[in-house]
Amino acid sequence: MRSRLLKEVVSGFDSHSVFGYLSQFANHLAMLIIMFLMKQVFIAIRPKHLMKNALVLSAPLAAGIFFQLEVFLKSLGAFFVFSGAAACIYLVNDAFDRKMDAQHPMKSFRPIASGSLPVGLGLAVSIALGSLSTIFAFFYGLAAGLIISTYISMNILYSLFVKRIAVLELLFIASGFGLRAALGGTATDTELTAVFLFVISCFSIFLGGCKRYSELISHDISSQRHVLGRYSSVFLRNTMIVSSCVGILGYLAWFVQSSDVNLFLVVVSFISLLLGTFRFFKLALAGNAEDPTTQILLDLYLRSLAILWVGSFLGSVYV
Repeated sequence: MRSRLLKEVVSGFDSHSVFGYLSQFANHLAMLIIMFLMKQVFIAIRPKHLMKNALVLSAPLAAGIFFQLEVFLKSLGAFFVFSGAAACIYLVNDAFDRKMDAQHPMKSFRPIASGSLPVGLGLAVSIALGSLSTIFAFFYGLAAGLIISTYISMNILYSLFVKRIAVLELLFIASGFGLRAALGGTATDTELTAVFLFVISCFSIFLGGCKRYSELISHDISSQRHVLGRYSSVFLRNTMIVSSCVGILGYLAWFVQSSDVNLFLVVVSFISLLLGTFRFFKLALAGNAEDPTTQILLDLYLRSLAILWVGSFLGSVYV
């Protein structure tokens, strides 16, 4: 019996032996574990939030040069670079906030908060994604590399300190959208006008205000993020009103100073933006704007207006 076992070990385990079956079982188990962890990483990097990174494409789209082959390829590359950086930050945030997320009715299902994804593995993937995104960004030039480095640095600071400081944390959130647009302009050598960045900043603050207002009125104190205790509903509501109104006026001013645009489609895009803003404001007042991306995807009225705005905006530039 001993000589038979030794012979099987030396010969590499016969596939029909006990050791062979155990080896196959171990291989299958290891493969299932790897596939499970890969799935958890994929969930943790929030694939549905990739639509936020479409702002990287906004500068060349607005300039009317996006469909030039070279610009298109550079824009696409910049989109993936920022997506990698954003995924890095999602994993970092989830690792830092895992205890608080575990008490949240929705965030508790996130892979790191639920324990499905080990913290160490999540941070290792985060470091890899952040490093690769920064390296590839520098291929676009020094400015692009600095934009990605700034985005990652600011968000790590946010997770460590800034998220507890009212107003400043809202500005940090809004800056991420501006950096997305800035990367798209830098990567494609597209000029970024002050009005363009101003409009994006205003609507970024509006979305951030809607998110915080919804969180404030939708959850009890035990499951709220700490900074919400430093906000009042009146302040957040006024922030939403002022930022949206100023953003809409800026959007109108942007088109007024633009040349060679289709006037009818400009009017359609303006009306759809106005209605979409009102709709999102209403959702926020009802406490349903905690996750703006999800609301845009799920709310039929909002989704229809978003499609109408994108179509009319592109049409006003390219038709």
